[in-house]
Amino acid sequence: MQTQISGPPRHLFRILTAIAMALIVAAFFSPIWWVALKAPNYPEHTFPDGVRIHFHVNGVFNGCKERPKTADVYEDEALDCVHEMNVINHFIGMEPIEKGARLEIAASPYLFGLALAMLAGFLVYSGPFWWALPLAGVVIPVAFVVDYAAWLWWFGHNLHPWGAFTVKPFMPTVFGEGKVAQFGTFSYPHYGFGLLAAAALLLLLALLLRRKQLKAERG
Repeated sequence: MQTQISGPPRHLFRILTAIAMALIVAAFFSPIWWVALKAPNYPEHTFPDGVRIHFHVNGVFNGCKERPKTADVYEDEALDCVHEMNVINHFIGMEPIEKGARLEIAASPYLFGLALAMLAGFLVYSGPFWWALPLAGVVIPVAFVVDYAAWLWWFGHNLHPWGAFTVKPFMPTVFGEGKVAQFGTFSYPHYGFGLLAAAALLLLLALLLRRKQLKAERG
């Protein structure tokens, strides 16, 4: 009696791709990266997380929580940390945050839509260059970090003389902790980046499974 050795389910690569597509959609509406500044003039009881902002693929958003009631604050007050960050940047002659990545932000819905369309094509297409389709989702987290780092360099190397403090051109911290003047800086990925990274891994696995499947079918 001959034993048949079965491989992975035929549609497993489609299941992995569909999950990856859902993760990418969720990431579009999630914070991808966060940045915070801490200094003595922003005490912890007022700014528990420092002056914190969240980078999404479609803009920059307030990352500060609502300020709780204290002896000198009689009602809950929302902190606008995007504004506070711009004030701090102004002191060292740095451009406002809104100057960065305007084209990328405007194009983000279309770029994500194109990536999702290519992934949908990957579900059914097996012709020439089929392997390029899942790469549309794999490159998203890489492209975000490269673009983010490039804009940080631009901000740090295009300082203006209007600043109250003179700071030499510098490269802001992309990942980890740093220091600029009296400010401690913090820059780390948020859960949205984890969604994109998970989607990229699933797509790489789907690509390998599909490659093995097509190779077996074509002999």
